[in-house]
Amino acid sequence: MEKNPATQAFVRMTTKDMEFTKATLQSQQEGNIHADRINHWQQVDPLESLAAAHPVDDMIVALPDPVEVKTAGEGPQVEEWSLMICKQPMQITGRYYALVKVLEPVNPQENPPEHLRVMHFNRVSRQFDGAEEVVWFPAVQFAQVYGSYPSTTRDLEKMPPNEVGWYIYGAKDARGQFVVQAIAPRALLRLQPDQVLLGEKAAWKYLKQRAWDLKGQKGKTSSVLLLPFLDQGSENQVWQEGDRALVLHTYGGIGGKNREPAAKGSLFFGHFSYGVATVVREPLADELMFDILYYQVYTHNVDGITAGPIAWCAYMGDRQVGWLGSRPVCDLLIKHHAFTRAFSVHGTCYSVLDILIQQLECMTARYWIGDGTGGTFVSIAHNCSQDSNQAFYMALKQVEEAIQTDLEQDDPGRAERYQQLLKLVTRIRKKLLPCGSAHADWQHDRDTLGITPGQNLIQTILIGVQSWPTLLPRVASETTARQFIRQQAAVWGLRTNQVGGYDPNIEPLGLTRIG
Repeated sequence: MEKNPATQAFVRMTTKDMEFTKATLQSQQEGNIHADRINHWQQVDPLESLAAAHPVDDMIVALPDPVEVKTAGEGPQVEEWSLMICKQPMQITGRYYALVKVLEPVNPQENPPEHLRVMHFNRVSRQFDGAEEVVWFPAVQFAQVYGSYPSTTRDLEKMPPNEVGWYIYGAKDARGQFVVQAIAPRALLRLQPDQVLLGEKAAWKYLKQRAWDLKGQKGKTSSVLLLPFLDQGSENQVWQEGDRALVLHTYGGIGGKNREPAAKGSLFFGHFSYGVATVVREPLADELMFDILYYQVYTHNVDGITAGPIAWCAYMGDRQVGWLGSRPVCDLLIKHHAFTRAFSVHGTCYSVLDILIQQLECMTARYWIGDGTGGTFVSIAHNCSQDSNQAFYMALKQVEEAIQTDLEQDDPGRAERYQQLLKLVTRIRKKLLPCGSAHADWQHDRDTLGITPGQNLIQTILIGVQSWPTLLPRVASETTARQFIRQQAAVWGLRTNQVGGYDPNIEPLGLTRIG
């Protein structure tokens, strides 16, 4: 594998000298987790900053293709092994996984139970009549700062998703017992929707009203396929192995007896991020499912969640820090071939989705060490939603500029696709930037993350207002999704509502809607 110029540019941009600022030291004293082990280091590269993101060496990653193994020496004389990669590693939880149905706790007196009897899925009979096994769900070690735990096994065998089964992720311990580190409901991720809604009006009604209607939904999942246009010939309507979709991720709040502090008032705005869903054939069930990878623009926090590419099993399903069991979540998976597939401009291949990934990888790597300050912080101008959408804006801008140089096309198919893309890009930019233009750091991609608490308040507010739809997670998600729907995109809505075992002390809180 030759050195990739784009990869080398990424490494140069994200390699920084590390020196904690006063704000970072204060944040650390307040309990937020920063990369303390590499403070005072010089020229910290992105792999070092990712590895040091936690206080201990517990970061597990998967390496995306292509991966090349290089050696120094030959045969038994090999002295050094090295791996060559050109993309960011993906954070994962668990080295192995299985598909099981929970039968019962081994000891009903345990509360919550740690040892559960499960039955494996049989791919031949397509039933849960495979081998029985006792697996260990270790007790969650740390409660969240507001008192609730991120997951529980209480009544796990009685919860609705258990009927279709759970993917469990982990590894065997020294005794040979499988230790469950993460879970995922099969019903949510397989390509079998609970409901299909036809027409643009029905699709918009779902996004605006039903997606965040949480009454009676605690402990349940939902999978709703939105087909706004009834054109049977549209390639966006059919989902096949290998297809990719843009993910718009939002999460809501934790209410109930152990209500989180951010949800004390009447408003809760939540969190927003982008991601990519790939349709894969899952070998244990031999069926199509979504493999979801989030690109989390996440400031330093008390939970230890680290920005960057994070697999669903780690960000949502991890039993120690994931959100599956404690928050309501809405993921909108958008399939629009003009957006996801590659196209050629003057012999150079482009994909809007791939350019967005590049922008997000760069931004999240900078978040790991706050561009050398050691910390990132939330403000009106810089938060998860604003900075994610800055990356989105830059991707749209890059593609638009490329297309504008090649509008004179003899190929009718390519010309039509150009027009589709230009129309989509123009609509999205107009809705996300109602004031007509991006603020300066978006226009010129300046190095302005949420790393400078104490900025001029008026300037910060003006920056936030200029792109206000990107400031609010639900508004950003619905605004973007609606523009795709108008361009005949198919949308798959995946919803979870504090899924897993039953916790009587929490309730799901939806996102506040503005407008």
